[in-house]
Amino acid sequence: MHLKPVVRYLYSVVPGLAASRFAVMDMTAAWAAKPEYAGTSWFSIGDGLIIDVGANRGQSTAAFKSQAPKARIFAFEPEPRSAARLSERFRDDAFVTVQDCALGAQSGTITFFVPSYGRWECDGMAATDRATATDWLKDPGRMLRFDENKVDVKEYAVACKTLDSYNLSPSLIKLHAQGAELDILKGSIETIRRSRPALMCAFATNAFTELAAQFGYLPYIYKNETFFPGIAQRPVTFTWYLSDHHRPLTPIKST
Repeated sequence: MHLKPVVRYLYSVVPGLAASRFAVMDMTAAWAAKPEYAGTSWFSIGDGLIIDVGANRGQSTAAFKSQAPKARIFAFEPEPRSAARLSERFRDDAFVTVQDCALGAQSGTITFFVPSYGRWECDGMAATDRATATDWLKDPGRMLRFDENKVDVKEYAVACKTLDSYNLSPSLIKLHAQGAELDILKGSIETIRRSRPALMCAFATNAFTELAAQFGYLPYIYKNETFFPGIAQRPVTFTWYLSDHHRPLTPIKST
């Protein structure tokens, strides 16, 4: 039996276990980040701006700070509890600005779905669609003794804005938004045209790749200090999207 389904089952029955484990992950995020974040170091961001969409508890923000310590970071997190923790974590850091709202293709108010399973609050799975928020839990093999009756979903009305409405000039945009990445890209078109930032997209789709291509961006996988053409497959999370502006700066292999 694989260990992860057992651990997740324990999260659901042991009070505080998941929170304790993720607190440790938060503290070590700068040193134990996904390898894809190391690609950040190739872009000479300096004191430029990084947009962290889907910042959750701040693991990605901490990873960016380790790779680009002088950069300013705008961190977007719509899930209320995660946004509060994020603000508290970086309250004394003048380089980090936290925005407790969603990003999308247009401004307005949206419903945000936050699942839990037993005693495990799964805020990292929160999404703008109920099915997306719960499908991961329901996937066979991920949870020992899965019980549909233990799944609960809270709904929150949250503000949604377009990234373009902020009039920012980022060097890098990271998107990890539980399936909303394409809508966020649609609301960022003017920002991308103006600033030509590098893009990092979690679990990239063909639709995302096709829209990015309209602006001259091609997909790459970062591995072993090199960018390779292609779309990342699990267990790799992020696909990098680079334009002609970025390719001279980075170690790219054609095949």
